[in-house]
Amino acid sequence: SLRLTDAPIDMASRVVVQFVEVRLRKKDGGWQDFPLDAPQSIDLLQLHGTNTADLLLDIEVDAGDYDEIRLLVDPTPNTSFIELSVGGLTYPLVMPSGISSGLKLKGEFTLRSTRASNLTVDFDLRKSIVRTGAGNYLLKPVLRLVDDANAGHIRGMVDVSKLDNSLGNCSDADPVTYNALYVYDGSNVTPDDINQTSSSNIEPVTTTAIMFDSASGRYLYEAAFLPAGDYTIAFTCRSDFEDVEADDDLMFFDIQNVSVLVNNTNFL
Repeated sequence: SLRLTDAPIDMASRVVVQFVEVRLRKKDGGWQDFPLDAPQSIDLLQLHGTNTADLLLDIEVDAGDYDEIRLLVDPTPNTSFIELSVGGLTYPLVMPSGISSGLKLKGEFTLRSTRASNLTVDFDLRKSIVRTGAGNYLLKPVLRLVDDANAGHIRGMVDVSKLDNSLGNCSDADPVTYNALYVYDGSNVTPDDINQTSSSNIEPVTTTAIMFDSASGRYLYEAAFLPAGDYTIAFTCRSDFEDVEADDDLMFFDIQNVSVLVNNTNFL
């Protein structure tokens, strides 16, 4: 089974991609193609935390070693689009090669004949959406493949005083806006912004939003589907400064080490 997940971002209220086929490449050569029964339109922003959408469910696949997944996108105009959170304007979402060769996810994984395999593809939209001009948005997907059998989750809350600019480190005084958690591989990492133009930049493994939960009155975050291991997490309330192709000052706070265990949720 293959499913999708993602984390919310501030700039958009919807990011819809319409998928038509999944392709798997065996390490020793050859592709297995799985056309979807019908085009599947998925709003990636609805898939935050542990929420997922199935692309393949209980499909029989040859056992063996694989090294690439491709997600083919519907070529019909305007079936993939972005709706901005401010103003509600909708624009086509352009995906270079997404229609012809698919959204590519490279990385080795093994499918065994002795058990079912449940894999999750994590879209990191904060890294993936690039604005190139007025009304022009590219999806240059940054994807992460996780074997669910080896993954765990992080959940927690942030004090409102850290988000309302009381300390003078936020973009505005509204505690709901421009908040994000950045997750880095390894302990004691000095956090940095996303900068895809720099080979020396320390990139986060993933990012996720800090969201207000009206039921509890708290500001909560959830970083899901992390391979078991040690991580550094850091918070910012200046995520609107993030430009994935530039060096930005996000002013991180509450930097801490976290260990993720298999099939376990770490509450912070």
